[in-house]
Amino acid sequence: MFARLFRATALCVVASAMLPVAAMADIIIVGSSVPKLKVGDVVADNAVLDIPAAARVRVILPSGRTREIAGPFKGKVRDITNGEAGDASFWNDIKRVVTSQKRADESVVGAVRSVAPASHGKNARRYVRPAPEKSGPRFSWRAVSIDADGDVCIEKAAPLTLVRGQAGRPESVTIVNRQSQKRAIAEFGVGSATAAWPRTLAVDVGLYAVVLADGTKRSLRLRPISPLPAADDTLRVLHGQRCLKQVEAWISGLITASR
Repeated sequence: MFARLFRATALCVVASAMLPVAAMADIIIVGSSVPKLKVGDVVADNAVLDIPAAARVRVILPSGRTREIAGPFKGKVRDITNGEAGDASFWNDIKRVVTSQKRADESVVGAVRSVAPASHGKNARRYVRPAPEKSGPRFSWRAVSIDADGDVCIEKAAPLTLVRGQAGRPESVTIVNRQSQKRAIAEFGVGSATAAWPRTLAVDVGLYAVVLADGTKRSLRLRPISPLPAADDTLRVLHGQRCLKQVEAWISGLITASR
């Protein structure tokens, strides 16, 4: 009896472990010149991908690699993802990022339509120019944002630039190496969104504190990368190092480039 119960339990565990893998045979569209394939679409593994001649589609595979598929092409998604090892945590994070960016784009389109001028006549609405769309941070291996906490993947031994979201008044920020307790000052000039990483402060793997002029503190973990991955492998490396803000910036760049 106990043997049968053990075997049944083991089968249930194996079956449940296999379920997420099957779901991760899908692909995510991050660039497309095919009207029916929209950026942000998750295409199931049993769906047929039909790309006409001269068209191109860029997808994220379950492994985290990106791949551009040029037309003419017609085949099932599972033929594209065959042999790709998946990871549930990675896949869920990527879908969340792509979906949120898709919603943001749709919100901008909706806002533009809502302020579009109505038909002529005394009841016509006055046209109000929409506010310019805010662009997210650009991806870089050499830029370190001081606007948020988190892990930052950087090119090993490369010169770094500190970045702030709002360029305006001059600002001095203090950078502290939490391991060695060494510190240095970085200076943002008037109207500048960037400042050079202090030359007197070594760039090592580990935690750094950033103290802003108003006393706000940020905690950053630098993760030097060498050699840098190929473009199609970048997303997987960033996620593996938990550089999630750069994951968002990388995907945003892919989507922007496809427009």
